[in-house]
Amino acid sequence: MKIKHLVKFILLISSSISYSQSTISPLEIPLNLSGTFGELRNTHFHTGIDIKTKGKQGLKVRSIKNGDLVRVRVNKGGYGKSLYIKHTDGTTSVYAHLKKFSKKIETYVKMIQYKKKSYEIQDFPEAGVISFNARELIGFSGNTGGSSGPHLHFEIRSSETNNPLNPIKFGLNIIDTIKPKVNGLYLYKVYKDGKYDFLKKIEIKKINDGSYVASTINYTGSLGIGLSYFDRQDQSYSKNGVYSLDFNLNNNPTFNYKMDELSFNDKRHLKLLIDLEKWNLEKNKIQKLFTHPKSKYSFISNSNSYGVFTILDNESSTGSIKIIDFKGNRTDIKLKFEGIIKDSLKNISNKNTINPDYEYNIDLDGISVKFLKNSFYNPINLNIKSNNDTLYLGENIHPLNKSFEINFLITNNDSVTLKKGFISKINKHGKPLFLKTRKVDSLWTVKVSELGKYSLSIDTIPPIIKPLNFKKNEWVSSLKFLKLKVKDDLSGIKSVEGSINGSWVLFEHEPKNSIITYNFSDLYFPNGKHILKIKVEDLNGNESQYESVFFKKY
Repeated sequence: MKIKHLVKFILLISSSISYSQSTISPLEIPLNLSGTFGELRNTHFHTGIDIKTKGKQGLKVRSIKNGDLVRVRVNKGGYGKSLYIKHTDGTTSVYAHLKKFSKKIETYVKMIQYKKKSYEIQDFPEAGVISFNARELIGFSGNTGGSSGPHLHFEIRSSETNNPLNPIKFGLNIIDTIKPKVNGLYLYKVYKDGKYDFLKKIEIKKINDGSYVASTINYTGSLGIGLSYFDRQDQSYSKNGVYSLDFNLNNNPTFNYKMDELSFNDKRHLKLLIDLEKWNLEKNKIQKLFTHPKSKYSFISNSNSYGVFTILDNESSTGSIKIIDFKGNRTDIKLKFEGIIKDSLKNISNKNTINPDYEYNIDLDGISVKFLKNSFYNPINLNIKSNNDTLYLGENIHPLNKSFEINFLITNNDSVTLKKGFISKINKHGKPLFLKTRKVDSLWTVKVSELGKYSLSIDTIPPIIKPLNFKKNEWVSSLKFLKLKVKDDLSGIKSVEGSINGSWVLFEHEPKNSIITYNFSDLYFPNGKHILKIKVEDLNGNESQYESVFFKKY
């Protein structure tokens, strides 16, 4: 081999990502998971692992390798306080929902927050500005952002593509000897355009730990399988996703995937991989072992069948499903099909059918709905109706390919209604959820991506501001923080602005517990009297102001 070719080969090998290398744990406790890589969540495929922190916050989080901080973000939702560290092996590690950062990051972040006068910030430091050694402290675990409980969300991504990679494949030590469990097996009739009808639940019998046999399936036609399952680890009771699924029919691969790598584009067609009706109406998460012809996933091997198979009259077939977790624990289901006509189903169509090949403008006495071409993946039967100021679009059981538009023609000329009214989505508890509404004269418009119930609502009540650990005209020399409760019952908090003696101060805002906090160590003020002012605005433009005097000796 020529020298220049050898050098190029060595560089290629050295720059590739190695899955076999052992990765330092980001936490100093045994790793128990509440979420695994690739799990189907409500809005996305889980792009990392969720590590339990014993229900606590404040555990030390350490960098898994040497690297440079390339992104830091503070957000009220999403990942909350998060760090992105780029390593020399072609990977970037991500640490999310942190309570706070290590001292050198915290100082850097506070500088940006005070410069921008904003709690929520995002910054991309140049390589080498903030560097870390392997095992160096980078922060403390928490519950910030969209977290539903204390834990560390941890990711490893390809630095080149930004694609999330399965962190378990990098040698993290997780004890798991438990085989995946099966809750239910289901049969669907599938049409050429990807539409499907639920046929029945298939009875299964457990033979031993990790082995099931299904009752004989007597149907003919184009069919698909659905599966409800979960996996657990030895030290965790959480119901997690699995690493790989394989469905074979007559020893031929029919549907399979392996959760090694994801693309953020995969979530676009998330709702086509589940039975949305069963999920939203019955809380039964059934994963389909067949895909829609218009869908595409980076982790699923595409084939001509898309997981759909055909059983002919008087034909016998056998099948198998293998469910495997990341530690190789395996569960098998044996299937048998007999081509006997059991039921006949027709693809129903009526005057309420919405065909994705066309655009629809539907008017209902002052309320209109506009579906663009290809808003849906398949023709659907949709019974749209209105009653006074409420629009009914049926249950949210049909996945959408595009958002659609709802318009309300406002005939109420009351100034308060015109200023403080908005279009809301009514949730399952009957509570209105604020939607940002575009108002052009008397026409109000929202763009949404879910079916359901929509109505006109009004919010004139400003947020509540209440001190928690101090009183007016009180000496607070012993306090390290000022804490106040801020709460809005309808539209939600948009912004918090605080000042002491006329200088802007940073109030950290944690929406889950409706608390804002100021750290006295941020700024130096002279001893004595201080004037605190806070302004809080909700998403509908209602404002509250709070003013207080306190005394402090630093």
